[in-house]
This record gives sequence, structure tokens and C-alpha cells, in this order.
Amino acid sequence: MTNQNDHRRSRRLTPAISTLAAFEAVMRNGSFTIAAEELALTQSAVSRQVAGLEQLLGVPLLEKNRRRQIVATASGAYYAEQIRQILTHLTAATTEAITLGDQGGVLRLGIPPTFGSLWLIPRMPSFFAAHPDITVEFATRLPSRPHASPGELHATIDFAATPGTDAVWEELIQLRLRAVASPDLAQALQSGNRAALKGLHLLLHTAERNKQRSRFEELGIEALRARPLLTFESYTMLLEAAARGLGVALAPDELLENEIASGRLVHVSDFSMPSHRTGYLVYPKEMQSYPPLAEFRAWLLALLNAHDAETPSKRD
Repeated sequence: MTNQNDHRRSRRLTPAISTLAAFEAVMRNGSFTIAAEELALTQSAVSRQVAGLEQLLGVPLLEKNRRRQIVATASGAYYAEQIRQILTHLTAATTEAITLGDQGGVLRLGIPPTFGSLWLIPRMPSFFAAHPDITVEFATRLPSRPHASPGELHATIDFAATPGTDAVWEELIQLRLRAVASPDLAQALQSGNRAALKGLHLLLHTAERNKQRSRFEELGIEALRARPLLTFESYTMLLEAAARGLGVALAPDELLENEIASGRLVHVSDFSMPSHRTGYLVYPKEMQSYPPLAEFRAWLLALLNAHDAETPSKRD
């Protein structure tokens, strides 16, 4: 009975969309007259809708200042911002629902730039071949930046030490790090050429810096002891620094394919070690059944399972 009563109370406190739209228009325009023109209503009709909303909530949303201008109360300003997000999300959902009627749809996906450009994007042709009616909008995601709101993205691919609690975090991939360097630097390491090793740095992603030198000590290369450390927020910059001969880098195998194939970088050891970060597909629970996301998720998991089967981990 309690759940039923709560549901009824929730329904009583849920205003009509037209009422919310009227209040948002007044707030955005700062005028009942302009809001009425925008909504093709009379000024009195808009005024009644806002008054009814205040009565429903039991708190004033608008007030007049000393100049007799309409301004928002603290509750009104907060409520207007929340309504604006809801209406934006509703508009996007309506558009997407219409698009899905044609068995297509849009997937707004946030991806880390290096993982996206070096690993995901080269594999996307197979997804589009299987789902030609799905459009994917890619957005750049960096671990140091906050997540976008659900209204902006359907899902993100994030790398973190532990999963978050703000959405569904589905594990995708456990990265393994390999030590790489430019061919000249790798040769100097093997030959013990001290002159060529002058200025050698240890190159590390900021997410791996908690253990810093211990990561390199696991490689067992004497020349790497007590070398200065350079850290990078982006693997793109880290790999470029390694290719330019700045030092020995630890980077995920999954991001090294092109660099190794081109000869810009070579492995300096057969040893690999687990990264502190795991890759996750992150999405709001309510998006789980959204067809474009469901299709992408199934494709991505199948791709990663095939990748794991083909590339067993190398260990010391």
C-alpha cells in the first residue's frame, strides 16, 4: 500500500509538460508577454499556468524586484534549470524514437582520444557494415574531465582503477603495459652505450604514476634505474615522446599496433604488466535497451572477446 500511495503522491506532484514549458519560457525570456508570443498563448494563460505550478509545489517561483521586474526565487532558478535539462532530454528522446522507426538511430559516444583513434576507429568499419542505418557521434572524453550529463551522451568508454557508481559500468578490457622506445634508444639499451643513453627519461601516463619507478624496475633493465620521470595525461603525447627518443615508455599493447608496425617504436622487453586501469563501457541504466547502444555493445564485446582469444597475455 505504501508504494501505491507514494506513486499517487508522485503523480500529483508531476506537472503537465505544457506547464513546465510555460514556466521555462518565462524564465528564459524574463517576460510573460514574450513567453506567450513564443508559445502562441495569451499572456493570461501563461500567467495562470505559472500560478498553478506554484500552487502545486507550494513554493513561490517568481517575485518582483524593486523595479517591479519579474525575477526568479532561489527555488525558481533551480527548478527552471532542471526543467530545461528535462525538456532538452525529452526533445532528444522524441527525435530518436522517430528515427528508430526506420530501424536506425543515433549513438552519442564519448571515447578517450588515443584509444579512439588508435584502437576503436580503425575497427568501426565492421560495425557500420553490419549497421549502416546507425549514426555514431563521437565526443572526446578525458579521465580528468567530468562525465557529460545523460542528455548529452548515450554512453562513454572510460578507463578507471575501479568502476563508478553513477551508472552501469560494464568491464570491457584489462590493459597490459609494454616497455617501448625508439629503435636507436632500444639498441643503445641493448649495447649499454652510455653516451647514447644520456638524457634518457622514463615515460609514464599520469594514471600509472602512483607506483612510478617500481613499474620500470619490474623490467629489470639496469640502465633505467634512477632516471628522471616524465608523465603525460595523453597516450598520444607519451607515444610521440618515445618515438622522438626522449626515453622508454610504458604503454598499453592495444595502442602500440601502428607504432610497432611502422617501426617508430620497438619493444625493449618481452615482459608485460597489468595497468592500474580497466576499460569500461559506461551508460545510464535507462539506456540499456536503446537499440543503437545495444547493437554497439554486442559488437564491441564480441570484438574484444575475439581479440582476447587471439592475443594471450605475455608475462615474466
